[in-house]
Amino acid sequence: MARSLALGLYLLLAERAEAGWRAEDLPPRPDGRLVWLHLARGGRAEAMAQIARELRRTDPGLTLLITSETVALPTLPEEALQAPAPQDRLPAVRAFLDHWSPDAGLMLGRDLPAALIAEAHGRGMPLILAEAGAGSGTAFWKRGMVGSVLGRFNRIFAENMEGLAALRRLGGQALKLELGGRIEESTDPLPYNEAEREDLALQLRARPVWLAMACPEEEEDAVIAAQVHAQSHAHRLLLIIAPLDPARAPSIAAKCADAGLVSATRAEEEEPDEEVQVLIADGLSEAGLWYRLAPVTFMGGTLSGAEGTRCPFEPAVLGSAVVHGPKTERFGSSYARLAEARAARAVAGPEDLCAAIADLIAPDKAAALAHNGWSATSSGAEVAERTAAALCQLIGGAPARVGVK
Repeated sequence: MARSLALGLYLLLAERAEAGWRAEDLPPRPDGRLVWLHLARGGRAEAMAQIARELRRTDPGLTLLITSETVALPTLPEEALQAPAPQDRLPAVRAFLDHWSPDAGLMLGRDLPAALIAEAHGRGMPLILAEAGAGSGTAFWKRGMVGSVLGRFNRIFAENMEGLAALRRLGGQALKLELGGRIEESTDPLPYNEAEREDLALQLRARPVWLAMACPEEEEDAVIAAQVHAQSHAHRLLLIIAPLDPARAPSIAAKCADAGLVSATRAEEEEPDEEVQVLIADGLSEAGLWYRLAPVTFMGGTLSGAEGTRCPFEPAVLGSAVVHGPKTERFGSSYARLAEARAARAVAGPEDLCAAIADLIAPDKAAALAHNGWSATSSGAEVAERTAAALCQLIGGAPARVGVK
């Protein structure tokens, strides 16, 4: 590892500061293995949250400790611990590491805390840097300091080839550097009852199916109109409506009757027989089942902006093509990823919804959207899986530690 006069000077200055807090103010360290995830300035909160969820899946027995220098982290596993990040001064860093005694650590961000990294490395703690790019550590004012700090990581996953080349120039061939990729948010496939799926698939007999998920009252008329229009192109077409409010089922059935459509209500144990054109689901509890049966899903709430909109990754990860209106603010980044991957069909209003559903009845068109959606939602998750696996590998042989009080 390259020695750096600049780093030595930085650490000398970092020695002259108070910790700023007391270990007694923190909760006790749990027994067992503890992995520490740190979001430095410039890191993406969504990527850290995805790694945390993947670590929970990979090794449920791990305790996750998460610190951030920037923003609150969204959608973390419920069992994860969150604590204040120590100031990058050695007394604070030492008190932090003495208290939590992590078995390994992972960092995301550009402005890396040099004193913290050096102290953790000096204690033999394995470290990983994920989503590293050309800017990683460039807040350090000497090139040699950057290389010395980066050299203390056991593994560095570059976000792309450009970042990999830049990091290699900064740290030389000794860096444990490899191409990782960008960590993107994903979602677990929703659960379902396989026996129910098989039974319904047998009843449907390869009928074309589309789903209106989390449909609010404001959009019921538009969805029913789209079904009436699309049936002129495919008379066996079945619409599954999963209403946002299950109590709306009788009113939806009445609207279907007014439009000349035959409906069946799931809550009343009615079956989607051949003459049934609309199946009214019992709310949202069986979303995983409907996504698996419907090649096309319209995301309710995106036409009207009504509450209850769900993440579009839910159908995309299960191979259902996504159709949505203009009101996508709640999951804006998710819709943007699908749009970039040509994995969703955007509609401006009810008339466009009619045209889109009629067009996507064609299996090849729905399949193209669905394939792109599956690719867009799975590629970033694979990067998180590899990162989590690498971190678990570093502590795989480590004995469980007893919490430091």
